[in-house]
Amino acid sequence: MLFIFDIGGVVTNTFEMESLCKDLNLTSKDFYKICKYKNFNIWEDYQLGNICTNDFWATFNIIIKEIKKLSLKKQKKVIQNYDFSQTLDFSKIPEVTTDLFRMHFHPSRKKLTVELIEKLKEKHRVVCGTNTIQSHWENHLECGDYAFFNQTYPSNKIARIKPNVDFFETILKAENYSPEEAFFTDDKIENCEAAAKLGIKVHHFTSEEKLFEEWSKYIFSNFRWYGITVIDHLNMNPLTIIYMRTHLNLPVTVVL
Repeated sequence: MLFIFDIGGVVTNTFEMESLCKDLNLTSKDFYKICKYKNFNIWEDYQLGNICTNDFWATFNIIIKEIKKLSLKKQKKVIQNYDFSQTLDFSKIPEVTTDLFRMHFHPSRKKLTVELIEKLKEKHRVVCGTNTIQSHWENHLECGDYAFFNQTYPSNKIARIKPNVDFFETILKAENYSPEEAFFTDDKIENCEAAAKLGIKVHHFTSEEKLFEEWSKYIFSNFRWYGITVIDHLNMNPLTIIYMRTHLNLPVTVVL
């Protein structure tokens, strides 16, 4: 079977756009709207790998400079036409001279999720399918966050983006699995719904514990149960034992 995991928000913490936007004196909602100003769509282009980090911020600066050149009256019209926040003041948005995406993202792993992936890999194919950008791709690479997957399919490398169906179709084709043989985990409900429409089994991630409960049956299928005793055939990690005792309410005794 094929298990596909999103990474940000599932395997590691997720990137908080609001933190970055504070440096720019705007909201995340306004940030994304700026990215779609006129004929631009630089956020999607960045996620698809059509532009690099330097190009993204250079274009972002160009957009802001263009709006700043307008009269205050015309700026108000821009705010109205693009449904920007009424409190947005373009004059307070600074020129970006460094990569704020990198500065504001520091990945840290979710231990139970990583343990689950390692155990699933003993029997199944486990890959990463993620919407990402060059900066965050590099962040994760430096931290080794992709290393424990059998393969990684990031949007900026495969030129496909969730929740579009072709994102999932590309991974299934590359891995040579049918939708019925695949399992997908993501913290965004719209991505889960898109995968489910293809016939992929999905889990909407809300916590490590619920994820473990959902997919652990594909790990522990070789266990024999004798009352309250589990015979361990997998050299189970102590974290797993603690989890089974505390979260599954199983008074587990492990016999090696």
